[in-house]
Amino acid sequence: MAITVDELEAARPQQWRDAADDALRSSKECQDMASYARDEVASTLQKCWVSDSGEAARRRFVKHAEDFEAAATALKGLMRTYDTLADVIEGAKRDLESALDYANRYGIQIDPSGRATWKEGRDESEGGSLQHAADVIGDALRKAEEADAEAATELRTIRALIEIEDPKLVSQALDENSPLAIALRLQYLDGVHHINVSRTQLDAVDRASAETGMSKKLLLAILWQEQQWWQNHDRDLEGPLPWFGGFFDWSLRETLKPDKSLGITHMKLETVRETLRSNNMSFRTADGGFVSELSDSQLTKYIEQNPNEAIRLSAFHVKGLRDKDEYGAGTDKQLFTLYAADTQDVREKNETYGDDSAHRGGDIKTRGENWDRIEPHIDDALAWDALSDTERARAIDQIESQTPAGHHVGLDPIYDTDGSGGGTGTGRPEPGTPSPSPNPPPTPPKE
Repeated sequence: MAITVDELEAARPQQWRDAADDALRSSKECQDMASYARDEVASTLQKCWVSDSGEAARRRFVKHAEDFEAAATALKGLMRTYDTLADVIEGAKRDLESALDYANRYGIQIDPSGRATWKEGRDESEGGSLQHAADVIGDALRKAEEADAEAATELRTIRALIEIEDPKLVSQALDENSPLAIALRLQYLDGVHHINVSRTQLDAVDRASAETGMSKKLLLAILWQEQQWWQNHDRDLEGPLPWFGGFFDWSLRETLKPDKSLGITHMKLETVRETLRSNNMSFRTADGGFVSELSDSQLTKYIEQNPNEAIRLSAFHVKGLRDKDEYGAGTDKQLFTLYAADTQDVREKNETYGDDSAHRGGDIKTRGENWDRIEPHIDDALAWDALSDTERARAIDQIESQTPAGHHVGLDPIYDTDGSGGGTGTGRPEPGTPSPSPNPPPTPPKE
């Protein structure tokens, strides 16, 4: 998430240090409880209660000790996250304030995104350097943004640790890039809907990304944003609802709404025509002709009936947005907003505010906020896809070992990924859960 000059200036790192101190105190209390349960209570029970019941009680207190130890480890991770964030933000804020002071002394104006310009009426013979001010401020904002993103990912991982009772697994999961940490984060979509398309369309995203050089994340985000009502019912796009949805779009385009956006990536026909003109050789029909030669009615049907080509068209379109003019099109998020409206106003705000959405309005503000919501979930799904089959299987096994026996284990990535199927818990049954009988109870004899 983008951080502006004003936000970094207003940051209060001491608040994170205070939170880190609270987490450390809680961690020590949990560690003390773990030591007490294991070293004193369990040890006493082993000596003084020599029976099967006593052994069961001792095992229960050892289990309590492991629970407290796992909590202590997670809280230490929380402490490190807060402390690291405070250190980086404090350093970045110090650099920013120094650069702002420099800019003020030499008549340099700094906009919210950190861009430097000369103030009106400034005498350039007074010295100073625009580039120096811009470089220092840009570096400070970049460090703050990276620290903020890192902390957000770590906090999402720590939240998922409530289900992990093994201290060793907690320590492993605190490495945010570990397969276990990624798998734990994939269990929480936070109310974000899925990119409800089939593997066929996801493969088309891979090919379009490789063909155009546009990021897979950007193309997936466009699919998420432009998802249509009938995709919620049939992601394979082959049933009666997708057929009707495509026919309905075509009918609207032909009759009541000639400017209707088309296909699963919601492109207007005029935009499609412009994209085809710029990339004519890349789009051919099945008989070898050019897609650009189709009539409007034929082209509308082509887009509705060929979702993979709709994805390719979108990839070429956002590439064209960037290649036409890099002004206001420097990041995936900026291209994501330009996909909705390539206007001078949007480009100027992209250039002025960078990836920050707070200073926007209307649909563009909402679209920018949507990007912020879905980006971490797409990142997690991409990271999971990048793992080997062995790494994914081991992470699932580890989660199953911490899930009560008989309970379902399943990941919930924002799009279908390899190895994200479900499993069944193999951990301790929940208290009060009867052990399953290996055979059905015998049928009572008839009277």
